[in-house]
Amino acid sequence: MDIVAARPVAPRGVATREALLDAAETLIADYGFHAPSHRMIAGEAGAHAALVNYHFSSKELLFEAAIERRAARLNAAWQAALAEARANGNAGVEDILEAWWTPFDEIVPDADEPWTRYLCVVARLASATDGETWHRRHFGAIDRAFETALAASLPGKSRDDVEAGFRYARSLFAEILLHRCGKIGGTCRPAGFREGDAPRLIRFLGAGMRGARDAATIDRV
Repeated sequence: MDIVAARPVAPRGVATREALLDAAETLIADYGFHAPSHRMIAGEAGAHAALVNYHFSSKELLFEAAIERRAARLNAAWQAALAEARANGNAGVEDILEAWWTPFDEIVPDADEPWTRYLCVVARLASATDGETWHRRHFGAIDRAFETALAASLPGKSRDDVEAGFRYARSLFAEILLHRCGKIGGTCRPAGFREGDAPRLIRFLGAGMRGARDAATIDRV
């Protein structure tokens, strides 16, 4: 894994660095990746704006460092959920998708606010300019594990179709998570949105991935 921090951090600077990471995490969760400026981040952290570049060289490297900071915990949660889903040796599509959603379904805001905030940041990755690159760098290995499990549950489906289906699933899960985090904006909810939409989406995606025709077949129609 690439090292995100741009320079060694002296002990007296550790607290400032952590405050900047906390600030970036809070602002990204609330506003996405495009809105926070150096000044906003520094103000949230109670630090001078120049310290963003001093500790991280750029705002973008600060953002990636915020993603990296808790990535090991999320990867471990995914690995545990996937292992449990596959333990009986006969995991279906829905079992694999439910395992991916498990860390997000266990949000307890009052008990672990930083973790909840981080999961909301992860949900916003798709909207970041470098979001897909960051996702691959920090979550690519676990993605491949989920894709392998999905391929095993979908015999006869092409790898491209499995990968596409998983990519679509991640995008839709992110939308549900942002609503759960209260980060969509205002109080508007899509028609029909309910707290039980994650299980409903898992059933919908499972049926769609099993029923999808191969791309080559569609191209010939």
